[in-house]
Amino acid sequence: MRITNNMLVNNMMNNIGNNLVRMDKYQNQLSTGKKIAVPSDDPVVAARALKLRTDVAEVDQYKRNSKDAQSWMDITESTLANIGDVLQRARELTVQGANGSNTTQDTQKIAEEVKQLRAQLIHLGNTTYAGRYIFSGYKTNTKLIDEATGEYYIDVNNSENIKYEIGIGDDININVPGGDLFSNGGNAAGQTSGVTTGSNVVLAFPVDLSGTTLNVKVDTDTSRTITFPAGSIYNDANALAAGIQSAINGATPSGIEDITVNAVKTGTNYKFVFTSGTKGATAGLSAVAISGGTAAAALGLAAPTQVNGTAGQTGKLIQDMDSVMTALSAGDNLAASNLIATLDTDVNNVLRIRADVGARQNRIDLTSNRLDSDSINFTKLMSDNEDVDMAETIMNLQNEENVYRASLSGGARVIQPNLVDFLR
Repeated sequence: MRITNNMLVNNMMNNIGNNLVRMDKYQNQLSTGKKIAVPSDDPVVAARALKLRTDVAEVDQYKRNSKDAQSWMDITESTLANIGDVLQRARELTVQGANGSNTTQDTQKIAEEVKQLRAQLIHLGNTTYAGRYIFSGYKTNTKLIDEATGEYYIDVNNSENIKYEIGIGDDININVPGGDLFSNGGNAAGQTSGVTTGSNVVLAFPVDLSGTTLNVKVDTDTSRTITFPAGSIYNDANALAAGIQSAINGATPSGIEDITVNAVKTGTNYKFVFTSGTKGATAGLSAVAISGGTAAAALGLAAPTQVNGTAGQTGKLIQDMDSVMTALSAGDNLAASNLIATLDTDVNNVLRIRADVGARQNRIDLTSNRLDSDSINFTKLMSDNEDVDMAETIMNLQNEENVYRASLSGGARVIQPNLVDFLR
């Protein structure tokens, strides 16, 4: 093959260009500190880098969530401690007022301090964190207690748990519902129990419910009336319970509560338990026998007792403070003495809630420590995957610089004689 001067020059330029490209690669790595600049440089490293960056971002978000949750819990714990102090002081004053040596004027003065403690208790019930009321369940933009009247300002159910996600598939409840605190575990939503139990009755089988009428209502649903047709004869308690259950769930509106009926035998007697299934145990359930003579009356059904705490009503803690004030203002030492045990129950309820809050705080602390470790581990993996080895890269760059200089030196020797040299 004939080698021409043009071929020599072109090959020299191509080789010098390739050397520059390799030297540029290592210069970019040194300047950026990264192995790749675009995914095409190394698709495997790029894919792994995207995954690790996502993992690090998730851990950072979980860490922020944990810190926010911890701050909320810290405010809650501090508030609960203050509420406990208020109740303890109220108990001390009640003990002091129960002393029979006090005059009415003395107990009235003590009642004035209890009045201030009551106002402080309401203020603590409306504590906020970052502009959100911490005891108002989901309604964090609305205060729990009306400061003027001491009544619940809103309905809030104990199932309204605010949860923060602090890990993959790991969330934690950070709030304390106001009903749990101010109604000693009762809902502040005024809902009735979803279970209605009849009284113990004597049944002589077979039982004939032909023509018996029941009225059943759950929460604000439309009442349904069930009239048993002729021939509704049952030979045992379980068959009777199943027949009542079938009739209720087949009424209009049809079966939306999934009510179950069970017969419970106590000695020689029976009682019937009605439970709202779909809506749960917090649904307001009532079942009342309307007509049908002895068989209907034997079911012993009545509406359950409503839990105190709906909007416009007063929570137990405030009621107890009011009772103490009333007793002390009237100089009733015996009534004040009887309220000491009530205040002890209130204090124990606050301690129960504080124990639960403390347990959740410890869990958040453990999770935060784990997230710190995860952040370090994932960051290290990300660095190992993306970052260059500086010593190795400097060595490679130096080698490419030497090759480039050699190529320039070699190129300078290509066709050194020129046309003038041949004209001499």
